[in-house]
Amino acid sequence: MAVKPPTTLEHAETLTRARYLVRETQLGLWRGGWLNGAAVLTVAVLLFLFGFGFNIATQIDTAFQQLGSRLEITAYLEPNQAPEPIQTQLQQLPHVSQVILVSKDQAWQELLNDLGASDITTAAENQGLLQNPLVDEFKIVAQRGEDVPGLADAVKTIPGVNAVQYLDQALASLQNLSQSAQRVGAIVVMALAVTAVAVIATVMQLLAVVRKPEIEIMELVGATPRWIYLPFLVQGAGLGMMGGLLAWGGIRITEQAILQWLSQQGDLLKLLGQLLADSVLGGLGLLGVLLLLGAVVGLVGSSFIFIRGTQGKPL
Repeated sequence: MAVKPPTTLEHAETLTRARYLVRETQLGLWRGGWLNGAAVLTVAVLLFLFGFGFNIATQIDTAFQQLGSRLEITAYLEPNQAPEPIQTQLQQLPHVSQVILVSKDQAWQELLNDLGASDITTAAENQGLLQNPLVDEFKIVAQRGEDVPGLADAVKTIPGVNAVQYLDQALASLQNLSQSAQRVGAIVVMALAVTAVAVIATVMQLLAVVRKPEIEIMELVGATPRWIYLPFLVQGAGLGMMGGLLAWGGIRITEQAILQWLSQQGDLLKLLGQLLADSVLGGLGLLGVLLLLGAVVGLVGSSFIFIRGTQGKPL
């Protein structure tokens, strides 16, 4: 059976309904005044904490994986120890991603290149170091950042390994900071979510009371309850989306300030800042997520007045 195309009358009716919905939503936003501002700010704070915490936690996890190669384990061998059997044992250890041999000649040449060949050579001769004083070493890269401490302990037990170095305290501090921030952030976000829904519900309730004479007139002329209270849902979603937009702007400014601060700190924090800067912070994807979540929070808050109105309950 062929579907009949909409008639001109149906087009006009749809356009009239759309204009009514837009007009009533604008009227509600205008009459809300500072109450709307309070709702937007509450949603903005909620989404700022959620978006900022989620975004930073995601980027730190990504940076952690990259730091796994930067914070690799360095194993220094005993003097005159052949590196081949040690390399075989290292490659057989669990959680090992890569084993790189740095010979003492290569390390000596890199040291000369970094510090200036003529200066270091003169200094070595003055100290009587006419031969290379370095030893062979291995760079062991773990599969994940949390595997580094256990892997370092295993490397220490291998005969022929003289010393093992890695940034264990820095790694543990970053892990504890990330986990603690996620726990606290989850609690705060849940509390603010309830607050935001309550604020929007209160705003919609007050607006419905203010417009009660208009609502009664619309009911008398035959408007359905669903159509009368539909603008409240749209208004609630609009308030939530404005809060999401405001939160996104706050996240962008805050992240740039944090990156600027990290760039002025020590080597480890500066490295973390560089890794975070390489990722897209506060991008359009995050904006879309915040707008969607803001709309959901607004719809949930305004749904109370919509349900009460459509069920004929007193406002």
